[in-house]
This record gives sequence, C-alpha cells and structure tokens, in this order.
Amino acid sequence: MTPDQLEKLLTRRESATVERKESARQLPRSLFESVCAFLNQDGGTILLGVADDGTVVGVEADAVERLTVEIVNLSNNPQKLNPPFILSPLSLDYQGKHVLVLQVPVSSQIHRCNGIVYDRGHEGDFRLMPWFAGRTSTATTTA
Repeated sequence: MTPDQLEKLLTRRESATVERKESARQLPRSLFESVCAFLNQDGGTILLGVADDGTVVGVEADAVERLTVEIVNLSNNPQKLNPPFILSPLSLDYQGKHVLVLQVPVSSQIHRCNGIVYDRGHEGDFRLMPWFAGRTSTATTTA
C-alpha cells in the first residue's frame, strides 16, 4: 500500500472492508475481532492510528515495532485466532504520523477469536451466537 492509497482509504467511511482503530501505544481490545470478521467475510483493511472519523492520530514512533511484533505473534496464537492466520502489518508515514496498515484477505476457513466466530457487517463486527444443534442465531454487534 502506498501513501496515496492510504489517503484514498482515509476519505472513505468505515465499511464492510475498511475499519479504523485508534492506537497510540497499545493494540485495541477489539482488533482481533475485526481481523476474524474480515477473514470470515470478504477481507478488508484495518488502519491502526486512525480515529473513526478518519483523522490520523498516529501510532507513537517508539511503539510501532512492538505493536507489529504483537500482531504477528497474536495472529499466530491459536488461543487468540483459530485457526491462526499470520498477518504482517505495514507501517506508513502519513503527514509525519505513523499508521499501521493490516490488509486482511478473505480466508477459506472459518476463524474464531477467543473461541467466538465473528462476521463483518456494513460498519462493524458481529458476534455469531451459537444456537442449539449447531445453528446460529441473530448476530449482535461488538464495541
């Protein structure tokens, strides 16, 4: 992804294929729910260091490497994401601020985050609740 491609994503609203998450020094709690939902749907792009309104707040420079390592390690941890799917974040400099870009492809498998299956809707991730005999009930959003 180039800075020009990032700029185009910043002008788009969150959608079924674009998610923004503020992240200055630590990974957002719901990051792997979004990763799981994208893997289970049509794939997508997660922008870390970007507010919901598209404002680039940035990831602090001294946290970029640590957060990158955490993402790689957690995406390979079956207790976090099962089956594992190793992600490689890209760090981009945008107007003097760092943005971590996660391009998540669609997967041929059904993934779980912390044992829960997530799906992606128009602007959010949906937790699929088990129903009796392996059926699924209505989806609920996660914050």
